[in-house]
Amino acid sequence: MAEETIVSAPAEVAVEEPVSAVQELLDQQASFFERQQSALQAQIAAQEAQRKEQFRAQQDSSYDIIQRVLADYGLENMRDFVHDIVFTQNIVDENIIVGRLRETPQYKERFAGNEARRNAGLNVLSESEYIRLENTFAQTMRQAGLPPGFYDEKSDFDSLIGSDVSAAELATRVQEGYQAVRDADPEVVLEMQRMYGVGEGDLAAYFLDPERATAGIIRQAQAAQIGGQAVRQASYQISAAQAEELARAGVSPEQARAGFQAIAGAQELFGALPGQTGEAITQEEQVAGVFGTSAAAQQRIRRRTRERQAVFEAGGGFAAQGSQVTGLT
Repeated sequence: MAEETIVSAPAEVAVEEPVSAVQELLDQQASFFERQQSALQAQIAAQEAQRKEQFRAQQDSSYDIIQRVLADYGLENMRDFVHDIVFTQNIVDENIIVGRLRETPQYKERFAGNEARRNAGLNVLSESEYIRLENTFAQTMRQAGLPPGFYDEKSDFDSLIGSDVSAAELATRVQEGYQAVRDADPEVVLEMQRMYGVGEGDLAAYFLDPERATAGIIRQAQAAQIGGQAVRQASYQISAAQAEELARAGVSPEQARAGFQAIAGAQELFGALPGQTGEAITQEEQVAGVFGTSAAAQQRIRRRTRERQAVFEAGGGFAAQGSQVTGLT
């Protein structure tokens, strides 16, 4: 019997598996990615913090700017409103903030003259134009010595601005209206009262009333000055209509003084001579003739002058200055 050969399995050869090396590589990669991610997150966090810091600085800047705007506008009581827009609603665009501000009742009340202008179809003024006009109005009124209350009440300025009264027009009202009457002879103030029912205490309100046309009230002031000269020089109280007619004709207070002086000195010419039946020249005719507002009155005075000169030359004793009356030749 053949001997059975037993073959043993070959001994296992130790083979080094690459598992540990791969794992190490994976671990290194994971560690690298984690570091990269951490660095990226840190960078993002830093950028976000910087962005927030910059935005906060922008908020602070916008708020400070609008704070100054509020102070310029006299709307300091709107700070909380603006603070909410900037720090709660996160709006930092000054144009948007001012736009929101202009929609508030407080703003519309502050610039009420603009609301009146808008309703009247006029262009609204910018805030700087509005405030500059207010300051000019106040300065003009203070320099003119107007009573307190006419240059420190916002409502007065709102009314003037809303009625489209310019700085130049106000200066005309003050200088040629209010001051011209207030600073004139007492007779002028009295004539203003007699002709138009405006007493001394009402002069400022009357001449600054934007509802009254500037040209009209200036003509009335001129009429009062002319009427004052009529009283002072000739003791005449002429009508408002006659005084305004002289004002429209361009008669100045100085010309009025000279004219009424001439009228006062020519009363003998205007009256009838003793024993004559001719009619006296009326007060209205005297004024219209001397100041040249009526050709018929001028003609009548010239005719009377020639008649009296003839009487004088005949020995009648008349020696008046008839031919020297203002406005006649």
